Amino acid sequence: MYKKIVFVVLFALGLQLSSQEKSIAVKASELGKFKILLAAATEAGLAKALDTAGPFTLLAPSDEAFGKLAAGTVESLLKVENRKKLISILKFHLIEGRYNALELAAKKELTSLNGKVLNIDIKNGSLMVESVKFIGTDVKASNGVIHVIDSVLIPFEPSPQDEIRKVIELAIDKGVDEYNSGNRRACAAIYQLCIEALLKFSSDDLPASSIAELKKAVVVNSKKTDAALAWERRRVLDRLYLKLDKKTSKISTPKSPAKVQSAESKFKVRLEAALPKGFPAPGPLNKFVYKKYPIYRAAKIDNTSQQNISFMRLFGHIKKNGISMTAPVEMDLNEKAQRTSMAFLYGNRQMGSAGNDLGVVVTDLPAREYISIGLNGRETQQRLQEAITRLKDFVSSEKSVKLDGKARLLGYNSPMVPAAKRFWEVQIPIIRL
Repeated sequence: MYKKIVFVVLFALGLQLSSQEKSIAVKASELGKFKILLAAATEAGLAKALDTAGPFTLLAPSDEAFGKLAAGTVESLLKVENRKKLISILKFHLIEGRYNALELAAKKELTSLNGKVLNIDIKNGSLMVESVKFIGTDVKASNGVIHVIDSVLIPFEPSPQDEIRKVIELAIDKGVDEYNSGNRRACAAIYQLCIEALLKFSSDDLPASSIAELKKAVVVNSKKTDAALAWERRRVLDRLYLKLDKKTSKISTPKSPAKVQSAESKFKVRLEAALPKGFPAPGPLNKFVYKKYPIYRAAKIDNTSQQNISFMRLFGHIKKNGISMTAPVEMDLNEKAQRTSMAFLYGNRQMGSAGNDLGVVVTDLPAREYISIGLNGRETQQRLQEAITRLKDFVSSEKSVKLDGKARLLGYNSPMVPAAKRFWEVQIPIIRL
């Protein structure tokens, strides 16, 4: 009875297509709704496997599913430095072997190609994987089967802080046993090895105030007893552990104006790609500045509602034409601070040629001057709106200039850069009176 019910549910999902002659890659391409998935597989070096290896069961997110991800996620994953993460995510959608929908429902859980377990379940009559819904099943291919899912599966990846906490927990667990059994020297040595391991982490992942303390604690002091050394190092580890908890807490203590000013003066913009020729340097942070931009060439998509799909079209355009990625990515903003376009900027005007490339418009934009403010953190619509208002208020107090167009957003960093270290600028064109 159970299998009959499941069969009816899965049959209702549709897409009961059959083609034993074509590979997963070819079949997915023919269906026309997996452009982002296939482009990502190509960048990750997995496209050939989907075409020739197997058999595999592919849990395939549609282009619409990728569109649900936060803006900028796809472009960030396609960067060379994030290749390992991209491969991990794609392999999380692949299962070795050929499993139809009924077999998946019966299995309950299967191990994906990235080594993590996928939990399969039926909820309210729908087949689910990790709380993601199947919207199409049993698309047969020569080297496996495709099931369509409505969201991208993201495997849990521990943060550096998670790893640091795990190292400290393991060391304390082992050290306490040695101390309580009377072997204080072994306990002190375990804590020393732990501290040495922690110092191998990037300085960006450790609280700055802890680094000097860790370095001091690892120095052997022959004048201290083993018990004293063990306790000294244990207290250092305890303090670091507490700081990590505070660092990852959602509750933050407001900073005084003096501390905010100091933090702004120390902020450095991370450039992940080269600037177009003649572009002014990004920054400063949280100050109004006038910036002059030369004539430059841009590949642009207007009226975009799904940032990830727009990115993929632009990425495909520059890759096809051999154009290097630059920073920033440019987006026009309407009065509600909503993004209405996306553009990749050419390194110089001698690259490529102007024209329409399947909806991607390549054009040379005129030299203009802008009033600009640089900000860091997440570029939410509310923050963008506030920045536009601040720029307008500032210009209204200036007698020598006036606004001359709509606002734009220049984004310099991908979502893989920690939010506090991302930099972006909101700008409005001006003319001199």
